Amino acid sequence: MTAKASREKMFLNLALIGNPLSHTFSPFIQTRFLKSSGLNGGFCCFETDGGHALAETIDTLKKYSFKGFNVTVPHKEEIRQYLISENEVASGVGAVNTVLNDNGLKGFNTDVYGFEEMLKDGGCDMKGSEVLLLGCGGASKAVLYSLKNSDVKLTVVNRDTGKAERILKAMNFDRASVQDYNFIKTDRNFDYVINGTSMGLKDGVFADMSSVGCGKAAVDLQYKKGLTPFLMQMSGCGCKLLDGFPMLVYQAAKAFEIWTGLSPVFTVKEIAGELGL
Repeated sequence: MTAKASREKMFLNLALIGNPLSHTFSPFIQTRFLKSSGLNGGFCCFETDGGHALAETIDTLKKYSFKGFNVTVPHKEEIRQYLISENEVASGVGAVNTVLNDNGLKGFNTDVYGFEEMLKDGGCDMKGSEVLLLGCGGASKAVLYSLKNSDVKLTVVNRDTGKAERILKAMNFDRASVQDYNFIKTDRNFDYVINGTSMGLKDGVFADMSSVGCGKAAVDLQYKKGLTPFLMQMSGCGCKLLDGFPMLVYQAAKAFEIWTGLSPVFTVKEIAGELGL
């Protein structure tokens, strides 16, 4: 066994890259998985910009033999240029949130799995529903991939409508209309409203949603202690309010399985309780 292989066997290095990261619970969750699985390892956060800074961070992770890392906003698309392969889901989504360092960087998308498990936990079945999706970036692509075969009537609101139309076309999602943010300034009603944007992460300010009604559930891919800015906006609708914490836990568990070959034992409720959520 080489010295490098010996180090990897003794200690498992894992990480998260993105920006911002001050709000993330990923280190706690992955460290919990390591401990409960009897593995000696650690999980680090690398808050980094894109471009040259992202390339330098990836070089650091490779240099120090990190077995894998998660990728979050805003790097889920940019990371793809550094990979030697992607799994089918990642290619279909067009975004990667999990990378395995195994004779080169291999990309996966566990957000789709996390999103679908979150909906199951929340008792949400979106088949045949009217759905509003805010944003069309890396996180929203996982939602689109999941909903593509659900016969939903989908409206996508995005600042860059041309970009949204290109993404929908690339994903062969042909049952959706695309609007800019003026669309939500007049009265609208949906069964489900999903926030896939990073709006409010840094400053806590979200778009005015007072004209948007939601009958079944408002679903935020963001998460925090208490209500997210989006869910605060939707709290007067009388619908279920679901934040992205269960999605975070489920996608993390699937990522852990990819890195280690082990399925961690957990419940979302237990982890939320340990974090005081």
